Amino acid sequence: MQAKKLIESDLELFYKYAKIEKWDIEDIHIRSLLKTHPDNFFIFYKDNVLVGYVVALNESAAFGFISSLLVLKEFRGLGYGAEIFSLALKHLQNRQIALDSVLGQETFYEKFGFSSYFDVNLYLYKTGKVSLKESDTLEVVAFDEKHSLEGKSDYLKYLLQDKDIYYKAIKGVSDSFAFIFPYKDGHKITINSQDINHAVTLLFALCQNYESNTAIYLQSSQQNTMLEALAQALGMSKVSHHTRMYNKILAGDEL
Repeated sequence: MQAKKLIESDLELFYKYAKIEKWDIEDIHIRSLLKTHPDNFFIFYKDNVLVGYVVALNESAAFGFISSLLVLKEFRGLGYGAEIFSLALKHLQNRQIALDSVLGQETFYEKFGFSSYFDVNLYLYKTGKVSLKESDTLEVVAFDEKHSLEGKSDYLKYLLQDKDIYYKAIKGVSDSFAFIFPYKDGHKITINSQDINHAVTLLFALCQNYESNTAIYLQSSQQNTMLEALAQALGMSKVSHHTRMYNKILAGDEL
């Protein structure tokens, strides 16, 4: 089997097979990651026939993340999945590695030394379900290239300037911001904050112009108690979840 770096022109082919598998494609994240981490996307061939894909993201010298492991249906059960995954592990060397396993597939990763630690949940909120009193709101600001990108990673800098991103931040609080983008049958929101009042304000600021009953998705985990509390407070329904797995826990980690 031959491994090649996946390039932008390969994305449509990747999307084609991901949709066959009924994956929820977040093109906006894939575009940003491919731009900032071009050496971490791999495509595999056997005798010039497409076999599969994987993303082995080296987020730092100590940490990596594996995602989008896909073996085409006609090649399954032949060991290609294990071979592709092994190549992803080799690419990330001795890093602590995380991944999100589809339910029922955990045993595959356990064979490589991974263990399950917590669930990653996807919640659904419908606009108009809860209203926010004007007196309870904090002041928010729109995207400003100078201030909004300050201190952000290259990945976030590229992502936040995407044409499909709608961004808001709490005025004067650099680490409380959120953005929203098209997803599935509605939109998906990402909230970065440690304050639930900031989170609520950002969510409503970003959603206020959508029609009532618009689907808004929020991803959280059992480790993010603030977002879990937000989902509960707004009566969000959990629509799916994955299992977060790690190959090892580093000293000082609190998962």
